[in-house]
Amino acid sequence: MTMSLRKIATMATAAAAVLSQAVAQEEQERNFHKRHIPHRPDRPSIREQVTQKHANRRHHLQRHLSQLQSTISEHTSGRNLLSDEDYDRHLKFVQGLHRKLAALEDKDPRIAQLEIEEEIELHEKMLEGEFLWDMERGSWC
Repeated sequence: MTMSLRKIATMATAAAAVLSQAVAQEEQERNFHKRHIPHRPDRPSIREQVTQKHANRRHHLQRHLSQLQSTISEHTSGRNLLSDEDYDRHLKFVQGLHRKLAALEDKDPRIAQLEIEEEIELHEKMLEGEFLWDMERGSWC
């Protein structure tokens, strides 16, 4: 009788050890992202970063457009010649930037705010570990 109680106690101890190890591993996997994303109180919040990015977008597009236009004007004047492929690529890119700027100016402010909110939600989900890279599949989980 004592032998069977000893076996039961040993099996219960082994089962508890395996269970606690599985729980610890699951907790470690759940908190994996927290070890790789350090807390930075000196940086702005996600909301501030996303809002600032959307506010600066027009400025960046205009600056890029002016740089390309100056490159094209230098080519046209003969000061700094581009290859035919580069010249065509620059012209096409300028058209695309004009299109993006026009779309940005025509955008309804409510839609822009919704886009900002969606991006903030995605950033928060990423920080919580909802999106993890699956090495076997080679994609996000």
